[in-house]
Amino acid sequence: MEVIMKSKSRKTAVLSVIILLLIMQLAFLNERKHEDNKTSIQLAERDVQDTSVSDKDAAYTEEIVSTELNVVYRNTSSLKDISQEMEESKVKSSYDNKVVSYTLEELTIYSEPDLKSEPVGIMYSGSEADVLERGEEWSKIQSGKVTGYIRNVDVLFDSEAEVIASVIGNKQAKVNADVINVYAEADNSAAVISTLEKGAEIDAYEENGNYTLISCDNGFGYISNDSFDVSYNLSKAVSMAEIEAIKEEERAEAARKAAEEAAAQAAAAQATAAQNAIKQQTTTRGAYTVSAEELHLLAAIIYWESGWEPSEGQLAVANVVLNRVFSSRFSQNTITSVVYAPGQFSGVSENGVPSARFQAVLNKSNEELNVRGCYDSALRALAGENNIGDLLFFINVKKADITKYKGYTIVNNHCFYTY
Repeated sequence: MEVIMKSKSRKTAVLSVIILLLIMQLAFLNERKHEDNKTSIQLAERDVQDTSVSDKDAAYTEEIVSTELNVVYRNTSSLKDISQEMEESKVKSSYDNKVVSYTLEELTIYSEPDLKSEPVGIMYSGSEADVLERGEEWSKIQSGKVTGYIRNVDVLFDSEAEVIASVIGNKQAKVNADVINVYAEADNSAAVISTLEKGAEIDAYEENGNYTLISCDNGFGYISNDSFDVSYNLSKAVSMAEIEAIKEEERAEAARKAAEEAAAQAAAAQATAAQNAIKQQTTTRGAYTVSAEELHLLAAIIYWESGWEPSEGQLAVANVVLNRVFSSRFSQNTITSVVYAPGQFSGVSENGVPSARFQAVLNKSNEELNVRGCYDSALRALAGENNIGDLLFFINVKKADITKYKGYTIVNNHCFYTY
C-alpha cells in the first residue's frame, strides 16, 4: 500500500513539472511573435516616412501580418493613384448638383441665407432645383423663375435626390447626342427600329445592362445609357409674384362660380315663378272632338317633341298644335295637316308623309305613348285645358331670342312665343 502511494506521488510531481514547462514554452513563443510583429511594423513605418517623395505621391503600404507564419504582405501604391481610383468608383448621377424638396409641403426660398431675409419663392414638396452654390447649412439654388437660398436640411442632394425623384416622378430621357439609334433589343447589333435627334424627350423605363427601354413612335425599343440625360419631370419652384397671380386667379374663379351659382338660383326662382304663373294662367276653352287616329297623332307629336318633359311642357306642345288648328294665320285646320306641314316639326315629315323615325313613334300603342304621359296630355288639351294662351311657336329655351317675340312664356326647357 505504501509503495502504491509513493508511486502516485511521483506521477503527480512529474505531471506538475510537465505542465509548468508547457506554460513557460507558450510564454516564450508569444514573446518571440510580439518581437517579430514589432519589427515588421517598424520596417513598414520607415517605408512610409521616406522623404524622397512628396506627400501627394508618397508610398502607401498596406500590410497583412500573419502571426502564425511570420509573413508580412505589402501592397504599395501612391496616394495619388488611390485618390484617382476613389473618384472613378463614384457613380455619376443625373441629379448631380440638383436637389429635391421633400420635408415640407411648402419650402420657402429666401433672398439671402437667413430666415429673416425676404422670401422670393416656394418649392412645393416634390419639386426640384439646380444647385448654384452649396454651403454647409445653406445652398443657393435656381428653379423655375426663382433664384435664392434654401436650408440643406430640407432637401436631398445629388444621388439621394435622384432616388426620391425616381419614386415620385415620371422618368424621361433627353437625347444628348446628335443622332442615336433605337434598337429592337438591348444590343447594338439588333435591328434599328427608329432614330432620335438631339434634344428629343421620350418616356424611359427600366434599364437592361448598358441600355434603357424607351417608347417612341415605332413602339418600344432600347437606347444606350450614355446617349441621354435623365429627368423625372418634377415641378419647379414658383416665385412670390407667381403665387400672388395664382391666388388672384383663384379669387377670380371663385367669384365667377359664385356669380354662376347666383344666376342659376335666380333662373331657378324665375322658372318656378313662371311655372306658378302658367298654372295660374291656365284657361279652359271648349272641348275639341277628334278621331281616334288624330288623338293618337297628337299624342305621338307630343312624344316626339317633349316626351321627356313634365306634363306641363307636354300640355304646352299640344296646345301649340291646337292653336294652329284654330288660328286664321295658318291654312292648316286639322291636327294631321298641322303636324305634317312642311318645315314645322323637324324630322317628322318627308314629302308630306311620316319619316321613318316618326313612323316608329306612330307605331307605338296608346299605352306605350302614355308611359311618359303623352296620351293623357293630349286628352287634357282636347278637353280645353290651355297653359300658353294663343302662342303658336316653341323653341329650346337656350336658343330663344325674346327681343324678337311679341309675346312668350317659358315652360320647362321650351320657350313658347308668337310674332
